[in-house]
Amino acid sequence: MQPLHMLSVLRYMEESVGPEEKQLWAKFHIQKGFRALEKLLSGSAGKYATGKEVYMADVFLAPQIAVATKRFNIDMSEFPTLRKIYDSCKVLPEFQASLPERQPDAAL
Repeated sequence: MQPLHMLSVLRYMEESVGPEEKQLWAKFHIQKGFRALEKLLSGSAGKYATGKEVYMADVFLAPQIAVATKRFNIDMSEFPTLRKIYDSCKVLPEFQASLPERQPDAAL
């Protein structure tokens, strides 16, 4: 899933196959990864990916979900565990400060 957040990969895909195919390709791979994570975490996650506190899994997962929903319009209803984790993370000031659109190099 990670390379799909890199603009260089997305530009390459768009140049290679066009914008519509790029979007479909990205959505397919993001959803495939989310299905695996949902299966892995559905029986063990708490408020956050590994329980009651934020750990590295959340630090990596929350930005993935943020970009997937905003840039690729991924419907998180298929991934209730991931959605719950993201909802818990996105209200934290640290996560709000790390949103892509709040970064100095964000495209305006």
